[in-house]
Amino acid sequence: MSQLYSAVKKIEEICSRKGLHPYRTKGQIALRVGFVLSFIDDQTPDNPSELRRLKAAALEVLGEPI
Repeated sequence: MSQLYSAVKKIEEICSRKGLHPYRTKGQIALRVGFVLSFIDDQTPDNPSELRRLKAAALEVLGEPI
């Protein structure tokens, strides 16, 4: 499983725990990172730059690290 996919799953878990709208929240993160989170699956190759941007955007939107 790729780290990018793991990160997206963590984002979904946080959305669920906090009662956030998952599509709206993932959309806000996607706008910051420049790619659609729904396109990431367990076969998506890791890209360190994308992972860094995803973690930073998730922290900004969710208010906690993933």
